[in-house]
Amino acid sequence: MASNEHKNLSDINRHNPLGFEPAINDTVLSKTIGSSPTLTDGNLVWQNKSLMGVTNYKMQGYTDLGTLTYAHGEDIKDQRSPFQMDVDYGTATVSLGSVTPSTLFRIGQSVVITEVSTVTSISGWLTSNTNNIATIAICKFSPTSASTNVTPTVIDEIAITGLGGNNEMVRISETTITNDSLAVGDVVFPMIKENVAGSTIYINLNIQTTTY
Repeated sequence: MASNEHKNLSDINRHNPLGFEPAINDTVLSKTIGSSPTLTDGNLVWQNKSLMGVTNYKMQGYTDLGTLTYAHGEDIKDQRSPFQMDVDYGTATVSLGSVTPSTLFRIGQSVVITEVSTVTSISGWLTSNTNNIATIAICKFSPTSASTNVTPTVIDEIAITGLGGNNEMVRISETTITNDSLAVGDVVFPMIKENVAGSTIYINLNIQTTTY
């Protein structure tokens, strides 16, 4: 009988773990927290992979004179940094522009990625005092220590129609990401533009990444 112990079975003769057949695709087997002092009474549960190794990056900012071209956050030495987004990128198409390394390094709203990861969602809110269409571009740079001018890569662009008042909040919930891969050292930051210039726009977002 000893030869029939589970540890002695070949892979083809071993069964899948409990709950494998009805588990939803792209999930992993985990254990709930439980309540015992020994922390050993949790139950097995199949969890969505997006909940494993999750990091959230908060990005919040505003523009009080929205433009037809993209604008990004102020230099960190400006007293309205990191929230004011009024530095003109010079074009309404991200791939057609570039910035100097010093500009990149000083964008107040930027975050540096510390591990290889995947963007799984962009979630938050926008307000606008007009009914114009505002487009948020979440972008990344992949700089080197000796960078010349660099062109951002769009992680995702999200078009939102304002509701005509700063107390009118529009939900942002994006889960289909255009370019979702992030590398160690990537710099991520938001830009914003609109189809008719002149709006006051506020954004408050979380960018969720996973490392699975």
